[in-house]
Amino acid sequence: PYIAEENDFIIDNENFSKEYDIEPSRQALGSVRIPVLMFHQIAEIPYNESAFKQGLYITPEVFEQQVAYLTKKNYKSISTEEFFNILKTGKNPTQKTVVLTFDDSVDNHYTTAYPILKKYGQMGVFFVVSHRSAITTEQLKEMSDSGMDIESHTSTHPDLTKVTSDSELTSEIAGSRGTLTTITGKTVNSIAYPGCVANTNAYSKVQNSGYLTGFSCGRRIDHYYINRFSLSRTHVSNSLESLKIILSGRY
Repeated sequence: PYIAEENDFIIDNENFSKEYDIEPSRQALGSVRIPVLMFHQIAEIPYNESAFKQGLYITPEVFEQQVAYLTKKNYKSISTEEFFNILKTGKNPTQKTVVLTFDDSVDNHYTTAYPILKKYGQMGVFFVVSHRSAITTEQLKEMSDSGMDIESHTSTHPDLTKVTSDSELTSEIAGSRGTLTTITGKTVNSIAYPGCVANTNAYSKVQNSGYLTGFSCGRRIDHYYINRFSLSRTHVSNSLESLKIILSGRY
């Protein structure tokens, strides 16, 4: 569904309130509305696995439909730094905007998701487990140089609420940031918490390690600057309809 070839396709950067397929929910007072979408596996669904694991998969065909839909509807995908800068203003963007995030640095992020995003001129935010990544350092550098946003998913993907050693917590949070910065040559601004869980110690370490934002999970697409270290991301299912529901805040 390569819609960029259509002659009548025109970018509209003033479309925030226009043409939703599903009537949007009422926005939370004083918030900034930018859906942060979460993906895990972009591959064929393994039907011999549990329902939970199957739910982490989106087929390449459906994923391309979703990216093509976002493009045709004039959605702009942004980096975590851009998200932070908009969040800090406390105002909605004028253009429909999303953050497309991918967890766990599995190989199909490089082989499948990345080429599709490039094809449609969209940006992906890849939260990388720096010391357990299936994407090589050369591939991460290539992705970064091509406009993808490489961010942290800790060093080894532990449950941060169970890490009691300060040195270990530093290694997981600050260490991964340093490693990924060395690989890409760019500042790492954000972290996604493994299993979407963190506690006061983790939040404090994230803030003190130089991160601008920290991402968890949830159903909210409306965000507040005060909650920038515990931001909601909504997991996308294997259908275009699920994406439309999330974009309108009806999840």
